[in-house]
Amino acid sequence: MTNSETETRRVVDALYAAFLAGDGEGMLAQMADDVEVRFLAQGTFRGRDEVRRFMAFSAGLLHDLDFRIRRTIVDGDAAAVIWDESATTAAGKPWENHGVDVIRVRDGKIVSLHENNDVNLVYEHFPPFEPRAREGGGGG
Repeated sequence: MTNSETETRRVVDALYAAFLAGDGEGMLAQMADDVEVRFLAQGTFRGRDEVRRFMAFSAGLLHDLDFRIRRTIVDGDAAAVIWDESATTAAGKPWENHGVDVIRVRDGKIVSLHENNDVNLVYEHFPPFEPRAREGGGGG
């Protein structure tokens, strides 16, 4: 394993350790300030503040989550994490999904994380993410 692969593996492992512990801030700590995170069927989020808002939205969508990492493949500054999960939706329906997260690491931080899953399930069970109005936008 090269130094780049060792660093990528360390960052990816820390990201999922934080995720499994329910530590959103620990996940964000692994990300670069200008990170790009894409969740299929939900959106693309640029920067930790946008990612934080999406994480707050998505936190209540599933209950009793059993998230299982099946394989992590690391090649240089890139990683692919193959996973599956089961849970109960906020509406009380059973949830089963699977996917692969593609992650890029630079200078010890995640610069991109693209989550790929069964988007039909996302459309069927989750409301769309409605980002808050950006600078100068109105609000309550």
